[in-house]
Amino acid sequence: MALRPHCVGSPACRSTPGSGYIRLNTDLAKKPPECLEYILVHERVHLIEPTHNERFAALMDLYPPHWQHLRKQLNSLPVRYEAWEY
Repeated sequence: MALRPHCVGSPACRSTPGSGYIRLNTDLAKKPPECLEYILVHERVHLIEPTHNERFAALMDLYPPHWQHLRKQLNSLPVRYEAWEY
């Protein structure tokens, strides 16, 4: 997926729609790697299509073809892990 962000690592970058900047929650570190790929593709597709419409779904179908399965898997997991074990 070849996209060029508007800015990277600059204080001018804000996590606002249309900024080209993607901010991820640190709780995602405990999610399965395949779900993280889905999340990254999902957020990158939002750089092209800001809403969850038919075009968004069509773009998602191009990258992880099984994205709907990954979305269901991610949604079945707890939102936050309370016990961080190292």
